[in-house]
Amino acid sequence: MKKFLKKILKKFRKSHLVYSGPYTTWSEAVKNSTGYDSKIIIEKVSESTLKVINGVKAYERDGTLFDNKPEKNMLLEQLAKTNIYGKVIVDMGGGLGSNYINYSNFFRDNNCIYYVVEQENFIEKGNEIAKEYNLNLNFRKELSEIDENINIVICSSFLQYIENWKTIVSEIKAKKPQNIFVDRHPLTNKDSEILVQLNTGYYKKKVTYPLHLVNEEEFIKEFKPYVMIERWDSDFDPPYFKGFHFRSD
Repeated sequence: MKKFLKKILKKFRKSHLVYSGPYTTWSEAVKNSTGYDSKIIIEKVSESTLKVINGVKAYERDGTLFDNKPEKNMLLEQLAKTNIYGKVIVDMGGGLGSNYINYSNFFRDNNCIYYVVEQENFIEKGNEIAKEYNLNLNFRKELSEIDENINIVICSSFLQYIENWKTIVSEIKAKKPQNIFVDRHPLTNKDSEILVQLNTGYYKKKVTYPLHLVNEEEFIKEFKPYVMIERWDSDFDPPYFKGFHFRSD
């Protein structure tokens, strides 16, 4: 595992992702990190999101701004292949609605009902932005708070940062969506480990938080009885980050 981590550090330093660990428990990793609820994160993401909404920049991801949208977005391509017209979409850990805002025309044209499940500080800011700019975005703290029949669930760069990620997958499956999309998820062919991720280029100050680096076979099994119909390498992240389309059988 140490050799694998060294390869990550050497090959992907340009991606601003650096890891420490492994740690024995999640609580140990938490003690060695600043946490995802850091004010630095919400401030940076909010600032970047508003620049996209106001047309100053074309695209935002993790608070980083881009002048152009990426030429290829596998998650969007997979969604486009799916019948999403008028469907209820839930974006787990979707920040301030980046996926929706980056491709607002696509989701508006498909008349989607779009929910974001996030932590409290993102919900407060997200509702504020949605109201001010008349965005069809709905924010909730828990998946259980959504009463409509959910058709599509998106987990983009989300599950790896959740301590009890398997419980979340079970809760998603219990809602019986037709499609589950996972994107930007780091996986390994080695044993699963708990690490701490250091973001050296995204934010103004040092921001660190725990994550699971899960064995890929173990990860895929958790989605059964859903069937994996597509697997891809993440467009934006290092190649050990994967994406999946799971569909109910």
